Amino acid sequence: MEVNLESLIKDLATKAGSFVRSKANDMSYRQIMKRGSTDVSRRIDLEVEDIIIRGIEEEGLRAVINTEERGVVRIGDGEPEYTFVVDPLDGSLNFVLGIPFYSISIAAGKYGNPLKFGDLTDGVVYYVAKDALYYGGSGGIEFRGDDLSDLSEDIDRPVISLYLEPDADEKLLRGLRAVYDRFSRFKIRSLGAASLEMVMASMGRFLAFMDLRNRLRIFDIAGAT
Repeated sequence: MEVNLESLIKDLATKAGSFVRSKANDMSYRQIMKRGSTDVSRRIDLEVEDIIIRGIEEEGLRAVINTEERGVVRIGDGEPEYTFVVDPLDGSLNFVLGIPFYSISIAAGKYGNPLKFGDLTDGVVYYVAKDALYYGGSGGIEFRGDDLSDLSEDIDRPVISLYLEPDADEKLLRGLRAVYDRFSRFKIRSLGAASLEMVMASMGRFLAFMDLRNRLRIFDIAGAT
């Protein structure tokens, strides 16, 4: 069955984002439902993931959905046609803390076995609090709800989004210092939603996005990439 992946993932992200906004002040959605070695799953994560999975099922597709919370989910009978990679709420800790910087990230493409990153042809990142959508893929590039204004006159030094563990070794820190000197002593921000920060870098608002923790997974970067 053929489907317009661009329209589908835009609709899924927008619908899921509307749900997240409706629960922003509901304390029960902050509840931790399960704990992993480096992350936790909250009620909001699981319910947003359900909304996206159900939306794909309602299209009648045969698909493999790689989800952050539930792992690999297969829908439909027979050989899959499509694959999806879903991060239901990137920045869920920000959601809990009341910091309005979190997103829904979905990537999609034709199914391949094994899955290769290059199989993903369409991606969307939806900035929930701003009601802004960023899409890239087979349909071109679209930024909706963001004026893309030029900030070059308003920023005194370039900004890099940087993630670094407190126990980083000396060699890594020396390398970071070399980058720091090369780019005229940039400012650093860590905002807690990798997909959105990657989008900000692609738009030129950040000089770069750098995660030096060796912890990023496909869910964190697929939609933004």
